[in-house]
Amino acid sequence: MNVFAKVVCSLVLMLSSAVALAEAPDVVMGANTVDLEKAKTLFDDGAVFIDVRDAQSWSLGHIQGAVNLDFNASEFAVLYISKELDRATPIVFYTSSPLNVSSAMASFFASNWGYSNVYYFRDGFYSWMAADLPVELKMAGRSVQVDSVIQ
Repeated sequence: MNVFAKVVCSLVLMLSSAVALAEAPDVVMGANTVDLEKAKTLFDDGAVFIDVRDAQSWSLGHIQGAVNLDFNASEFAVLYISKELDRATPIVFYTSSPLNVSSAMASFFASNWGYSNVYYFRDGFYSWMAADLPVELKMAGRSVQVDSVIQ
């Protein structure tokens, strides 16, 4: 392998490693970043929670009542295409953790598509589950709703 090819391969590996380690932004233009407490308040008030992870991740566990719209699949475009959706409905986008940027990107796109009550739950599903908040989990091949951990 010539020197140029080695340099290019090294740069590609370094850049892909940097992207893989990147965290989601703290703030998204057009969206309100919410912490766990505010996310729970929105949940209690009936906001629509949208999990933008892939279907397999969502099926293993998600916030109770959440809708799955994989950001990396064509189904996410329903937010843009649909004329029936109320763009004033409070929607909360989340992924698994701050190590996934998909919820930030989804929040940005939704706000640009005219949604006026967009919330970006940066901390994500794992922090929600760790706080013992309502989740739906797939355990031993069965789906169960967990409102709180039995102690």
